[in-house]
Amino acid sequence: MGQVYPLYFVLAGVVVYGLAYFWYARWYDKNVWEPDPKRATPAHMYMDGIEFFPTSKYVLFGFQFKGIAALGPILGPFVGIHFGFIPALIWLLVGNFFIGWIHDYSALFMSVRNEGKTMGPLTYELISPRARTALIGFLLFYLILITSVFVLLCGMFFALWPGSFIVVVFTIISGLLMGIMMYRMRIPIVQSTIIGIIILIIGIVLGGYCTGTFWPVTWPPKSYWPLWLGMLLTAIICFIGAVTPIIWWTQPVNYAAFWPCSIGVILIILAAFASPATGVVVKLEPFYSDVPGLEGVFHSKVGPVWPVLPVTIACGAISGWHSLVGTSGSARQLDVETDALPVGAGAMLMEGLLALSALSCYMVLDRSLLAALKWKKWSCLVYGASTLVGAMFGIPIDKAPFNPYLVAFWGSWLELYAITVEQMVVRFFRLAMAEATAGRPVLRAWIGNKYVASAICLLVGWAFASSGAWINLWTLFGGSNQLLAGLALLLTSIYLAKVRKPTAFNLGPAIFMIVTCEGALIWETFFVFLKAIMAGKPVAAGALAKPEWWGVAMALNVVFFIFGLVLIVLGLLVAYDGFRSYMRFKKAPPEKAEE
Repeated sequence: MGQVYPLYFVLAGVVVYGLAYFWYARWYDKNVWEPDPKRATPAHMYMDGIEFFPTSKYVLFGFQFKGIAALGPILGPFVGIHFGFIPALIWLLVGNFFIGWIHDYSALFMSVRNEGKTMGPLTYELISPRARTALIGFLLFYLILITSVFVLLCGMFFALWPGSFIVVVFTIISGLLMGIMMYRMRIPIVQSTIIGIIILIIGIVLGGYCTGTFWPVTWPPKSYWPLWLGMLLTAIICFIGAVTPIIWWTQPVNYAAFWPCSIGVILIILAAFASPATGVVVKLEPFYSDVPGLEGVFHSKVGPVWPVLPVTIACGAISGWHSLVGTSGSARQLDVETDALPVGAGAMLMEGLLALSALSCYMVLDRSLLAALKWKKWSCLVYGASTLVGAMFGIPIDKAPFNPYLVAFWGSWLELYAITVEQMVVRFFRLAMAEATAGRPVLRAWIGNKYVASAICLLVGWAFASSGAWINLWTLFGGSNQLLAGLALLLTSIYLAKVRKPTAFNLGPAIFMIVTCEGALIWETFFVFLKAIMAGKPVAAGALAKPEWWGVAMALNVVFFIFGLVLIVLGLLVAYDGFRSYMRFKKAPPEKAEE
């Protein structure tokens, strides 16, 4: 490719996302939802100090960003580069500009205008009781899949880079202390944040020191801890986060994690801008395919570019998970309606920058190096980020990936993005389980209470994660996650139709995402899992790929095939009832919009 630098592609992304926020989002905010700063929000109407409480937009932005940003926008682009980095880049820019931030902002604002209600009650009221039941069932399956992926990866990161555990512990301490200072001691946010950041810096330095002293850097990285221990530590942290009031654990811890996570994005963006001076060049092909002559335009080994590419990239352009964070978390903490734009749209566009930064880290690795790293996404990210950022600080390109402080930081960066979101996944699972068992006192007492439901989520997720069937989990997670985004966009379209607001900006993306994601789930379910079952050659990796594990691998393929079928059917039910409801509101006689 010659001397092509990451600068060109990152700069294009910064320009596109800047236009999205300062032009499109502001116009949409003013002309569609019309926020009123004098209108009481649910945080003030139902303030209980547990779930409902007004929060500074700066803290809430950090909470929202760390609540929505996990491993999807970091590892997803790596799967996307099987088509080449150009198709992945196009989807990250176009998808976020036209779909991603609109989804996040609309879901948040819809909940704010409806007393802070979550997706289940909103679906019940706006669509139908059947759609609500189908959506709750969909969410339970979907959240189990996320837990499976994240428990596995969080445990793996702890094992590969034990220094990351030190940083996570200091992040929790920093967050809890900031929460006490801000909410108990009434210390201003600036002073509280400065003290919290000092604690974070100590943790990062200590993690780097221990990495250089006790856990030397190797490529590909080796496990210093057993995987089960890393998964157990992950489960304990996430269980506590799920059952503790959000104001005393999840919100301040996520706010603390926002700082190293966002600083990491900024460092990569700055390093990409500096790449012509540092000499770090793009080495990855712009288009790639296993199919001769197609060069990634139509097909790669992960499937056809449509509908698979939007699903494999996962959250960098659009994510259904964000609708859960917005309706079940941030909507109940929004101080004034005008804060919805920076919190909803702003956080999603920053996640786009996160995906863009991750893609730039992969761009600087050639295929021989990817092979040497055994095509492990997490190893490639840490290696690429250390190379790109290390060069900016004058560390030689061949030395930077072995610097213990860089490796500890980027390993912790991955871990913090994953574990802070996983604790919210478990929280939302137990809320969904409570909704699913409503009206059934016995079930509510046994499996609907927050402790048992949280344990169920983690135990089932652990069982799936222990299977080693990574590819099965990731593809189903991507398809279900993006489909949820399409359903959330449809729900916001229905609400806008009900209150006589423009719907085209939401409905068009909703149709595209539902069709795309149903197609992707059908592809994964029938052309991956069912095909493997029929051929007697299950999709498997690691130990499960060995002949002696054939029966276990085949059984898991059957389980994931059933999961895929359930997700397809439930998604279609919600979409069918949703479009009927949308047409009913559109055809209804004109009436004054609800205030």
